[in-house]
Amino acid sequence: MDLYGNKDLLSRQLVAFFASRNSPPEALDKAIEWAQTISRSDKVVISGFHSPIERVVCDILLANNRPIVVTLGRAHYKRIPPHLRTSFANGNILFISFSNLCRANLSSSQLRNWATTDLAVEIVFAPFRPESQLSTLLHFLHHTSLAVRVL
Repeated sequence: MDLYGNKDLLSRQLVAFFASRNSPPEALDKAIEWAQTISRSDKVVISGFHSPIERVVCDILLANNRPIVVTLGRAHYKRIPPHLRTSFANGNILFISFSNLCRANLSSSQLRNWATTDLAVEIVFAPFRPESQLSTLLHFLHHTSLAVRVL
């Protein structure tokens, strides 16, 4: 695990957020509503912010000056993406890399998701289809003491 950014964010209450790349139509509206609600709390969202819905959630959080933890299934960015630079400069972002690969793949993305849940005290999923890779993660998490829910 390699950290870059505001490491103090790890001491905050972390809420993991996951959304499938191929989500059902209702997932976006539910995720937007959730992001707006959580942006009014002291909780910090931890996510890969990789899927389209996760990116929308990221944009909402950053627009509300909320700190985030970005987990990567690859090596750290050589350059911070433009839409994250201001928040990073303001100390509102921590990047965590769980792999030294140049590009994420299915295996490293799954590792990222599992490792993300290890850092969180609460797990939230946007609705997803039964065939999603997230199904396995959700099934396993129901057998832990973590607070887990699907929007």
